[in-house]
Amino acid sequence: MISIRRLRKVFQVKEGAVAALPNLDLEVEREEFFVLLGPSVSGKSMLLRCIAGIEIPEDGEISIDGRPIYSASDGLFIRPEHRGLGMVFQSYAVWPHMSVFENVALPLTRWKEARADDILPVPRP
Repeated sequence: MISIRRLRKVFQVKEGAVAALPNLDLEVEREEFFVLLGPSVSGKSMLLRCIAGIEIPEDGEISIDGRPIYSASDGLFIRPEHRGLGMVFQSYAVWPHMSVFENVALPLTRWKEARADDILPVPRP
């Protein structure tokens, strides 16, 4: 389960500050299928980057399976490599010489209980 409370992330552009995540509350239950939809620059990738620990929000809390991984009020920030998550980036960070299966499998090789077959049910190359 992913639990997010009052998550706020702001970034600067030429015109000023933009609240990518103005004050987000979200619960995604274990084994729930969840999709983020929205126009470009609506905060979808920023949310995923905050959950993964690649971006640090200004405020709020994030927990995974009841374990706090970020809390602004408590000064808690669990580093990305200690969150037990894998992330496949959009286009520019995907290895072009590898298949989709191999790109998904690569971050999973660190966790023996996770298999690419379980995550992405496509025929192997």
